[in-house]
This record gives sequence, C-alpha cells and structure tokens, in this order.
Amino acid sequence: MAKKTTKNSDINKIAKKVISNMKLDKSKDYGVDPITIIIVIGVILSLIRVIQECRKNRELIHDKTQLTKIMQLDIRDIVLRNSFINRLRLKKIVKQHVSKSQYKTYGQQLQASIMETGVNLTEDEIYTLMEAANND
Repeated sequence: MAKKTTKNSDINKIAKKVISNMKLDKSKDYGVDPITIIIVIGVILSLIRVIQECRKNRELIHDKTQLTKIMQLDIRDIVLRNSFINRLRLKKIVKQHVSKSQYKTYGQQLQASIMETGVNLTEDEIYTLMEAANND
C-alpha cells in the first residue's frame, strides 16, 4: 500500500509541475485545488496511453528501463516536433477532460504547459506515469 501512495504522490508532483508551468495571470488568485490536479493527471495519463497505443510494436520490449528510455525519447520527439497533428490530439484530450468554460479560460495554457513539462520529464517520472496509465 505504501508503494501505491508513493506513486500517487509522484503523479501529484508531476501534475503540480504542469500547473506551475502554466502562464496564469498573476493578478488573480489561483489556487491549486484537488479537482485541477485530478484533471491534469487525467490529461497526462490519457496522453501516455495515446503514445503507447501509437507505439504498440514496442510493447514487445520487456525491459522496463529500455521501455522507459524509449518513451522518454518519444515524448521529447513529439514535443520538439510540435506538429499540427500532435497539437490537435492534445487539444482533443484536454477538451475531453475539462468543461467548455474551463477550456476557454485555461485550455491553451494547459496545453503549452504540458508540452513544456514533457521535455523535462525524468525517467522515473515517465516510469511512474507509464505504470499509472497501464494500471487504470
């Protein structure tokens, strides 16, 4: 049970990192409430699942370290290429997790923050996300 709690706190840290990277208006008081964290976690795990689905043939690799490194390279490649298709997929996933008004207010900031955070994810963070995405 302690391992699951640690994994959840690691996922929360990643979500908070994404939220802190959002370019929010500093004049307004934005609190990081649990609902926001849950939404960001949902978006991130959906993205990991999409990437895994697109790279199914790599699932034949059983070495978790190698699989994590490949996922890290894939995420960096996706973020650095920043293609229209990748932005469209991200937009679709974000819209699935937030209301229209939330998307109108925070959608673009959340997308930009996810892309910015994705480049800097460590292998441990990616492994934690992969485990969470596969266990849900």
